[in-house]
Amino acid sequence: MQAPFHADPPPLPADALPERRRRAQWTELADTAAQAAVLQPKADAAVSACGVIGTVPDSVALDLGRLSRGYSLLYERSRNLAVDEELLDARDELSRILSYHLHMLRDAGDLAFSGRPDPRTEEVRRELAEGLGPEATRLLTLAGEYRARLLAAERGEPADPREPSARGEFELDDVELNGDDCA
Repeated sequence: MQAPFHADPPPLPADALPERRRRAQWTELADTAAQAAVLQPKADAAVSACGVIGTVPDSVALDLGRLSRGYSLLYERSRNLAVDEELLDARDELSRILSYHLHMLRDAGDLAFSGRPDPRTEEVRRELAEGLGPEATRLLTLAGEYRARLLAAERGEPADPREPSARGEFELDDVELNGDDCA
């Protein structure tokens, strides 16, 4: 029995290759931001739990460790993503926000589980009750912007995040994640 004949796809026009590459890069950035946003409610809760008065439950330390691993994988993926020059700022901003989340998780654990309560650091620890703060909102905004840019790239349209039509609203139900679960 002969294998079915599969013709090679027709060659792409020379100007289609950069568009495909840009779409692939936006896909990776959007997926990474979306996966980070999915982890964020648990990360915010874990950081916030480290700011409670009294003893922080050991289960919070386990959550901090799992979330740190997930954010670490996402950070490394973002930081090492080869992108065109026009996407460097987008990649670097995502990496900065992921780095912030990693530092907050680590610092929250260090303050909550030091084993040496110190009046000087106790005030700082109490501030953790506010969670991840404005960077959490920035991550959700960025995930929406990247998704909007990806959708625009798929339609072959340039997307300017300053244009109202280019701003995406991010909802967790709206996200399709590629790759493994990071948590």
